[in-house]
Amino acid sequence: MKIDTDVLGQLLPNPLTMLAQLCATAILFFLMYKLAYKPIKKILDARSEYEQSRLSDADNLKKKYEDLHAEAEKEITDAKAEARQIINNAQDEGNRLKNNLIDEGKQKSQQIIDEAQNNITLQKNKMLDEMHGEIVDVALSAAEKLLQSKLDSKDDKDSINEFIKEVTNK
Repeated sequence: MKIDTDVLGQLLPNPLTMLAQLCATAILFFLMYKLAYKPIKKILDARSEYEQSRLSDADNLKKKYEDLHAEAEKEITDAKAEARQIINNAQDEGNRLKNNLIDEGKQKSQQIIDEAQNNITLQKNKMLDEMHGEIVDVALSAAEKLLQSKLDSKDDKDSINEFIKEVTNK
């Protein structure tokens, strides 16, 4: 049995080949670092910054939205309160106008009643004056008839009864 001593040579690489392979690998790593890693890292950093700025913009927009939403809610609440106040004022004004119209109606109706009563009183006084004038005329006519037929007291009584009949028949 013969042991091939060359096995050991085959297991261990040639130092010159090994050195050439190490240099080639170093050159490949250097070129990959310069040509691929730095530009890719730059692109990834730029993308990361871009995404980070978009996230911060989204946070800012969300905060603005929340502020605007809170402000809108406050304005809606204020508008509702103002609307309630306007409605209450309108109802109060309506009630005031209704009461004023009722009062004016009562005053006008009282004025009409007062005028009617004054007209009635004037008509009554006028009729009383006319009646008084007619009574005076009738009394004068009766006195004239009595004086014309002054015969006796029985005739006077008959004349008065006849006069009363005439007055009541008219």
